[in-house]
Amino acid sequence: MRTAVVCTLLCAATLPGPSAAAYAPKAPPAVSVTVAVTDGADDSESGKRLDYRITVHNLGASEVHGARIEQRMPATTTSVTAPGGTVEGRRVGEQKAIWRADLPAHDIQVFTARAVLGGRTDLAVSGASAAPGTRRAAATVCVYVGDSYAPTACSGDLDDLPDAAPESAGGGGGWAGWAVAAVALALLGPGVVRAVRRRRRVARAS
Repeated sequence: MRTAVVCTLLCAATLPGPSAAAYAPKAPPAVSVTVAVTDGADDSESGKRLDYRITVHNLGASEVHGARIEQRMPATTTSVTAPGGTVEGRRVGEQKAIWRADLPAHDIQVFTARAVLGGRTDLAVSGASAAPGTRRAAATVCVYVGDSYAPTACSGDLDDLPDAAPESAGGGGGWAGWAVAAVALALLGPGVVRAVRRRRRVARAS
């Protein structure tokens, strides 16, 4: 009996047991996401609307659940619309658009947003800097996965957009037009007066 028990223990000790790797937690699949943002503007003025196109590409072989896409709008933005998303922040320079979506494997999704730029006086309030005669329109987009505060991917669109030249209400070219007219009057005025006086003397003599 004792021999049988000893044999059983020895046999059990020599059998391969489950490896430690079988109990180790499996690491989540690596997330590989890219994002790009662009607008189609090439000039700017107060009230100008910028149309943004955000492209998110899941390069991985696994679906990404609950991705959060956030776009921070340019500092001079006065109003924002984001179809399919929500807008947070009401003050100039604090507005952003947020979308939530599942990203299937190897899938590309496109989001759109619109921002209306304010006047140049907003630059001093928002602290934005730009070259003289231009308005800086900087937007950034980041993708977050799960509850992470660290973005998985970010991209930006930065434009120093030239201000459109203001025009007068009458369409006369504004101050530049008035300046040209004043110079012309100063140069031609004396000649016109002399011609009128000469014509009057001729008329009286006849």
